[in-house]
Amino acid sequence: MIWVSLLMSAIMPTLAQSLPQDTEIRKGKLANGLTYYIRYNNKTPKIADFYIAQQVGSILEEPRQRGLAHFLEHMAFNGTVHFPGDSNGLGIVPWCETVGIKFGANLNAYTSVDQTVYNISSAPISRTGVLDSCLLILHDWSHSLLLSDKEIDKERGVIHEEWRTRRAGMAIQRMMEQAIPIIYKGTKYEDCLPIGSMDIVDHFPYKDLKDYYHKWYRPDLQAIIVVGDVDVNAVEKKIKELFNNIPAPVNPAPRVYYPVNNNDSMIVAIVKDKEQPTVNISLYMKHESATDSEKSSIKYLEDGFKETLVLSMLNTRLQELKQQPNPPFISASVRNGSFFIAKTKDAMAGNITCNQSNIAEGLTALVGEMERARQFGFTETELKRAKANFLSRIESQYKERNKRENSSFVNLCLNNFLDAEPMLTPEFKLNAYQDIATKTSLEDINKKVRELIDNKNQAMTVYGPDKADIKYPSEEQFASYVKEAQSKTYTPYEDKVGNQPLIEKLPKSGKIISEKSYGKHGVTLFTLSNGLKVYIKPTDFAADRISMNMFSKGGSSLFETKDMPNASFITSAITEAGIGQLDAISLKKTLSGKNVRISPFVDDNTEGIKGACATKDLKTMFELTYLYFTSPRRDDRAFESLVNRMRSFLTNREANPKVAYGDSITSILYGDNPRLKPLKKEALSQLNYDRILSMYKERFSNASDFSVILIGNVNIDSIRPLLCNYLATLPSNGKKENIRDNHTDIRPVDETHLFVRKQETSSTLVSIYYTGKTTYNALNDLKLDILSQVLRNVYTEKVREEQGGTYGVSVAGQLDCYPQPEMALKISFRTAPDKYKQLIPIVYSEMEKISESGPSAESLNKIKNYLLKQYEENIRSNEYWDYVLYNELYTKTDFDYNYKQMVNKISVQDIRDFAKELLKQKRRIEITMASEETI
Repeated sequence: MIWVSLLMSAIMPTLAQSLPQDTEIRKGKLANGLTYYIRYNNKTPKIADFYIAQQVGSILEEPRQRGLAHFLEHMAFNGTVHFPGDSNGLGIVPWCETVGIKFGANLNAYTSVDQTVYNISSAPISRTGVLDSCLLILHDWSHSLLLSDKEIDKERGVIHEEWRTRRAGMAIQRMMEQAIPIIYKGTKYEDCLPIGSMDIVDHFPYKDLKDYYHKWYRPDLQAIIVVGDVDVNAVEKKIKELFNNIPAPVNPAPRVYYPVNNNDSMIVAIVKDKEQPTVNISLYMKHESATDSEKSSIKYLEDGFKETLVLSMLNTRLQELKQQPNPPFISASVRNGSFFIAKTKDAMAGNITCNQSNIAEGLTALVGEMERARQFGFTETELKRAKANFLSRIESQYKERNKRENSSFVNLCLNNFLDAEPMLTPEFKLNAYQDIATKTSLEDINKKVRELIDNKNQAMTVYGPDKADIKYPSEEQFASYVKEAQSKTYTPYEDKVGNQPLIEKLPKSGKIISEKSYGKHGVTLFTLSNGLKVYIKPTDFAADRISMNMFSKGGSSLFETKDMPNASFITSAITEAGIGQLDAISLKKTLSGKNVRISPFVDDNTEGIKGACATKDLKTMFELTYLYFTSPRRDDRAFESLVNRMRSFLTNREANPKVAYGDSITSILYGDNPRLKPLKKEALSQLNYDRILSMYKERFSNASDFSVILIGNVNIDSIRPLLCNYLATLPSNGKKENIRDNHTDIRPVDETHLFVRKQETSSTLVSIYYTGKTTYNALNDLKLDILSQVLRNVYTEKVREEQGGTYGVSVAGQLDCYPQPEMALKISFRTAPDKYKQLIPIVYSEMEKISESGPSAESLNKIKNYLLKQYEENIRSNEYWDYVLYNELYTKTDFDYNYKQMVNKISVQDIRDFAKELLKQKRRIEITMASEETI
């Protein structure tokens, strides 16, 4: 790499020169102004992604059109010239599903303040006709929406229910709607959220939507993006032929990017909500954003590098504060980027979740730490670690340069078109950042700190519970707390750096006593001298990634019921304390420059350690595994901090109706089983740190009961000594454990539970559970998956589209092996209280229909096409093979064997019989919560 670095240094652009763009991305512009990007990528053969990006969003609406930019996005799926969706031909969604492109998963869109983006992802293009049709859909989205009156009226209810889902599910959404007019007073941003006004959505004249469409959906504001296993020249020719016929706009309306006002005195927006559980504060320090022309210079990279390092170091300091026995806040972080929802102004933002009994202390601590950094800057040792971490990530990206997913290139193109971000190659990025890192001094970083952290042009949002016992400062007091904290003189930060290695001294190495091929998937099984079994599957799906899944049966099932509160804290208590001789902060510093993550876990039925690392850091991952297994660290201060933060977090836990609803679901499904009680503030007094440590050590005392799955770019020859040094040395006693059946099954009853709870946004939340006994095998798992997808599609048509009754019906199936084989199907949705009685009979009747006659052959074939396409993608990922191997070892089931044959053989009758068997067991529990007496 040295000669490459020298060469790149010689050709590195100066501050005034433009950055070199990735020439493998074909970028062009048609005569009508439409931009296109094409990139060949065969990471997944015969698959391509198709996008159309629009430089328009809700900021461009007129007052009478509030919400119509988002409404138009919905309408793009409800009829176009070439995909009308009526008797004249298939619509976009039905056609896509015939070739295995699934609505929601592969076919989707989003609208924001400044942009609207549509996508067809993972399109199977082995047939030329599929590629042509995807381009035709993009063409219709660009210029040929039908916008029929009938379809507009059908969609009004769907969008109203989307509004209800967002507002009823998140108090933050409601509070943000109230805060925006305050912090953006006097600007176009005062009222511009994409969801808009429901009064307008429910009643706007059809012409208003069509006016927005014809004014803003035009080629000079659009880009077509195609990435995948395509012939770039052929696709470019097709784009030119297909999109050139779209007329260029005549006297187009100017696309204005609206400014954000500066302010001399601090703007403070205090918003309270009865359903908000915590006090969240964000302090913004506004500054100018980079212009589009500035983004093409090397200086833009330098500034981004410095900002990233400043944020990283400051966040590390805030993490240290959080570790105090009585921390001043529950959590804290800083970021730099767009100011709230506006891209025309940036801001340095400090964010905290406060202890509601002492809001001022939390805010003062955050501002004080930011001010300490502004006054004294950072230390050389902090900077060294931050540089190492940054460059480690860039180096990993470089190694993965030939293994990138389509989405990686799509994002490059999207960011270039929508935000003028440069499209850099991994090679250039690596050498540029190595050069920048070498040249960047501590003085440079500390100068950047003073640019980012300032006491001018500030704004603050305060979101909190609307409770009489919480004493909120006034707007003036909040501003004074910040001003006082910024006017103080602080002491410099002391960076406590240890030099001790992760492991002082390893025990005598163990041995590999057996090495052989395992199963049908290219796996090698190593049996170690302590009985531990290691299953390794080398892959080339990722060039610089190795994943580890270490597990054993038992988990918290082996603990007594009285220990359940302690069990819920095991993982966090262990990880917050560090390992070996290193506390959590020292451990993070020691791992600087390492691309590795690892965490122990104890769940219901298993315990283990999961991790992932870059290839160069495999030894470090094994060292950490050894330490988490043998040397969990006791840290009473860290545990006290953890409990105190959790106590603050749980103080107002039940404020959110969804929490109360979730508690009710657990209680009703499991009959108030004491093992499944939710964690509440009162339970914290039952915690026993000694017992938690004892429980952890009990679960990790016997390596012979564990299996380890390693998948990725593994070199079998070089890994052998690491296995002997770190895994074969783990303690073992030869015993084998199993899962204890604590009888935590869902109750076998047929019941309906309806109750009322007042909500700030009127809504009814419905959950229906069908459960039953069955055989645990791959075929039944497949049938349950298909049944879930069948119902999801039916409900989308019958409940969402025809009735406009909900934003969506979620259907999820789960097949469990332990402690006893059981299947469960959950159907859930949110709707208006007065629509419950209209919708619930449809939900039940459609389930009955499937059990009586099965799905239509057409519906089943669409799902099968999707599953077969998805399988071809899955088998090229490390995650899939971890899933397959884990299940082979844990449930003794091979989910990969003959999968395609199983899918092809599944019939309408198979799904009908499966649904009938599920309903025949008469195990159905409906739990519905409404905000008013209409159920």
